[in-house]
Amino acid sequence: MSELVQKHIDSDPSSNGNFSEIRREIAHKLFYEPSYRVFDAMEEMSAATEDFIHTLAKEYPDTALWVGGSLGRREMLPNSDIDLFAIYDDADQESDDIYIEGVDKFELGHIDIKSLDQLLTYSLVDANRFIDGRSVGVRPATEVESIMGEVNTSDRQLANNISEYFYYRYFDFPQKTTENGPNLKYSTGSTRDTIFFNMISRMNSDVFPARRGQQPELLEVLHATEEHYGIKAPYEAIDLLFIAKNAAISVYDKTGDIRSRYVSSVSLAAIYDFCQEKFKARGILNADEFITAYKAARIELELAVDTLFTAALSEHPIAPTFDALLSLPKQEIAAASILAVENESEYPHAVASFAGWLTMISNPSGKDMDTLASLLISKPLDESWGGIMAVACAPATEDATLSRLADWLYENEKGAYLLKLITRNPVSSPGTKAKALTYYKKKEIIT
Repeated sequence: MSELVQKHIDSDPSSNGNFSEIRREIAHKLFYEPSYRVFDAMEEMSAATEDFIHTLAKEYPDTALWVGGSLGRREMLPNSDIDLFAIYDDADQESDDIYIEGVDKFELGHIDIKSLDQLLTYSLVDANRFIDGRSVGVRPATEVESIMGEVNTSDRQLANNISEYFYYRYFDFPQKTTENGPNLKYSTGSTRDTIFFNMISRMNSDVFPARRGQQPELLEVLHATEEHYGIKAPYEAIDLLFIAKNAAISVYDKTGDIRSRYVSSVSLAAIYDFCQEKFKARGILNADEFITAYKAARIELELAVDTLFTAALSEHPIAPTFDALLSLPKQEIAAASILAVENESEYPHAVASFAGWLTMISNPSGKDMDTLASLLISKPLDESWGGIMAVACAPATEDATLSRLADWLYENEKGAYLLKLITRNPVSSPGTKAKALTYYKKKEIIT
């Protein structure tokens, strides 16, 4: 049991500790104590939260529980969500009404093992909600660990990295640009940038969540990155950015619009004022200096991720295929990418993903995207998923293609993430968006 939880239990033996008080105590150290680092908070907060989960799980001894997100990676921070999944033997099993007292943002998902098998096998980004996690509770989720071990081949892992990287760099972030850069938020408890250290390290080591250590995964993989690639890990930048991200939620009433919560000058000034004792101890003496340091930290992290991603692709056996596509003039990429997808047999997932996204950013025509879409939907969904993701996001994909793709996904997609992306594509007509949204609600399998 974590020392912090034990301290609260000792003060009140009738309780399991007060989660809200523990969270506030860790937040206070994170925001005000100069020597207390983000990785200290991750380790302490994750241990305390897991104690609560284990206590809760005793009430559900026959239900397999899986925790994802920041807690799954042991990167929990005071303002992180808790993502918990109840996994059932069959779809007709009655769902448990699980609740954690003292948690502002607690998300519980229900899924049966057959549906989860399909989700992990036939999707990429959807599957990350579980790849990020681990088993908790009384009943081990051995089925999840077994399926995960079977489906996470080198090919799929590389395709996953490619899809995530291009998606956030060329689709999601451009939609969230603000005066101080794009929104830092990636997913529950994390950032869009740091997650690539986790994913690429898993790809290299073949170590999956069932065998995750006791430290925050991010701290472990930063060390692994330095050893494997010789890249200096941006520890200080990550520390500053995570403090700002968590403090932003605490000063939300002063920061206004949710999209500007992490990156507007108003929100950053409020964050500095809130944590100024901590920042002054680091030589950051006023809000202007903090904004400068914050921007520099963002740039340092972005560059480290770009370097890491490039290094990971360049050492992979499929690198010559990627190099050949990258060496082409932009006007030749679409046709060459289509040929690459048609002919690849050893790494079909990764090539479909890379070819799709490279086509997406090479100024293709609507006809190019339609041809690519037709090819991808003729292939097994698990192979084509990453490429279809690029088609769904591409501004060059015409509405008629998106509409046709939505119909195909409604019949074939396991999960509904790709359908959701069609609703976010600015070129989707109101009719296509409405149809894709209806399909999305019907296809979502995590209830």
